[in-house]
Amino acid sequence: DAHSTSQAPLKLPENPVERLGILHSFPDWIVQVWLEQLGYTETEQLCAWMNASPTIDLRVNILRTSIEEVEAAMQSAGIAVSRIPHLPQGLRLTGSIGTIANLPGFDRGWWTIQDSSAQLVGYLLDPQPGEVIIDACAAPGGKTTHIAELMGDNGTVWGCDRTPSRLKKLQENTQRLGLKSIQICTGDSRHQSQFTNIADRVLLDAPCSGLGTLHRRADARWRHTKESVTELAALQSELLEQSATWVKPGGSLAYSTCTLHPVENENIIQAFLERHPDWQIASPMPNSNLASFTTPEGWLKVWPHRHQMDGFFMVILRCN
Repeated sequence: DAHSTSQAPLKLPENPVERLGILHSFPDWIVQVWLEQLGYTETEQLCAWMNASPTIDLRVNILRTSIEEVEAAMQSAGIAVSRIPHLPQGLRLTGSIGTIANLPGFDRGWWTIQDSSAQLVGYLLDPQPGEVIIDACAAPGGKTTHIAELMGDNGTVWGCDRTPSRLKKLQENTQRLGLKSIQICTGDSRHQSQFTNIADRVLLDAPCSGLGTLHRRADARWRHTKESVTELAALQSELLEQSATWVKPGGSLAYSTCTLHPVENENIIQAFLERHPDWQIASPMPNSNLASFTTPEGWLKVWPHRHQMDGFFMVILRCN
């Protein structure tokens, strides 16, 4: 009778997309994108991961201190930290921490906050002392400052961005970390022609839908749509076309995003390579700390539920 059916538990939809969307509070289009790449079980793990509280990682400034010294300072302040596999400068804060700026070593420029997967990008780019490097979408400067540290602060790192307020953050971080090799460039990287053929390496950490970092902002999953992803892909493609012209012959370009959407990642790279036969993917060395993230195609994918860090896509392209 009608009475007994009203007492029945809420019946979840059979459709896996709708089912996961309801269970984990995600829009259907995002669930669909992940299901196509991962299948049901792993998509469910990824959704659950995105609903857990985010971790906070540090990147130790090796020009000022050592990972051991930061570890010891944190421990004596009662802050629990752990090392992060594959990341020689990485420490994960595991307990309660209070205000970031009050943690030991912050004001001395011993470290900066940067998620593990974003740290991987610097190692993939592999900047060398004395080189000219351009970071096309630099603000707030986590990767720009990492590049300068990896070069021993010896060379030139151009940090470009079109948002002056966000560049201010890059300037503050640069000063706190004591870095001298970073030059600021304000403006849209799609229209910077003065850099043609001057860079040994370019980093394009492109604006994206951020599907790899949804656990960091509660409302972010509702902010984008299929349509806005299409618009972002057009922007990413334009940025890649322009920033590729900055690379010297024989130089390289790293493309990275913190999203897990092929339209903004694999598709962008494949289309670029079809248009530019003189460019190719350069895979990391098999013995590198990046090898465990590298796919058969040669790009790197970081899946949060597999690797315990923000979702990321990155690839290094070389110009012949």
